[in-house]
Amino acid sequence: MRTFLLSIGLLAGAVVIVSPSVQSQSDSKKQAASSAQEGQEKTEAQPTKDRSADDAAIRANVAAFVKAYNAKDSKAIAALFTPDGQIVDKDGDVNEGREAIARAFAGLFAGSPKKRIEVTVDSIRFVGADIAIEEGSTKETPAPGEPPEYDRYTVLHVKRDGKWLMAMARDEEGPPPSSHEQLQPLAWLVGDWVDDGGNVVVNSTCRWSEDGNFLLQEFNLQVSGKNAMRVSQRIGWDPLAKRIRSWVFDSEGGFGESLWTRDDDIWVIKATGVRSDGTTASSTNMLVPAGKDAYVWRSRDRIVDDEVVPPIEVKVVRKTPRPKR
Repeated sequence: MRTFLLSIGLLAGAVVIVSPSVQSQSDSKKQAASSAQEGQEKTEAQPTKDRSADDAAIRANVAAFVKAYNAKDSKAIAALFTPDGQIVDKDGDVNEGREAIARAFAGLFAGSPKKRIEVTVDSIRFVGADIAIEEGSTKETPAPGEPPEYDRYTVLHVKRDGKWLMAMARDEEGPPPSSHEQLQPLAWLVGDWVDDGGNVVVNSTCRWSEDGNFLLQEFNLQVSGKNAMRVSQRIGWDPLAKRIRSWVFDSEGGFGESLWTRDDDIWVIKATGVRSDGTTASSTNMLVPAGKDAYVWRSRDRIVDDEVVPPIEVKVVRKTPRPKR
């Protein structure tokens, strides 16, 4: 114990008794640290370079790209790149040089002449005086009313001879369209409709569900002026099968489902169901638009309880809105 206390005392004495040379070295280090800190504070106090003009120039290029894309002007798009610029698509394919870039966009426009693009710039970061990195997202609509396609992108900009140009643009897969967007090609069904087959009249209505993810249809079948059956249909997007599907329920206890496929403007609907008596039914239905306010409903390949049933065809027209009081 005494040895331990003695050691503590010697250590304390060594800390307290500092030679002048050591003290001088310590003061020098403190002065150097203080000078370095002052220099850092001065550096931090200096204002950063104003890049607003460069930022505006790059955003002007983005606007020019959108304008040229929607005008299907592939040469104008290529002119926004450096002579050795590159574009890299989602599959990793590379097109290098203005001519190759122009050909790539010309091919894209030929295949999708109605496609339009919207660009959202998320950030523009400057790396030195003549390099900038732009990141953002795109929304491409193949045609009016079609589900959009979303992508992420990164563009490397360089400043040459005082002008900002794109040196490389890379696309990445974005999020899939929402269920609501997938159903947009059928949005024209929203409203009130009627088909009059003489003795049989079917009044129907279609609306969006509150969450916007389904189209809800209600059919009221009347025979000789009397209500005979009500049918409810819910149309939605199947993210697993990646197609439109619908579910049907009638007032007698029957139910069924359908798979929808689009062929140009015609919808082909493969339907199967179970009637309230336990018998099965199937058919191939076709929904053929006939102008803005009408469509033709065709049903063929109709089988009910293993018996073939004749095809039917009716024309459905939109009801005239009631005048507001």
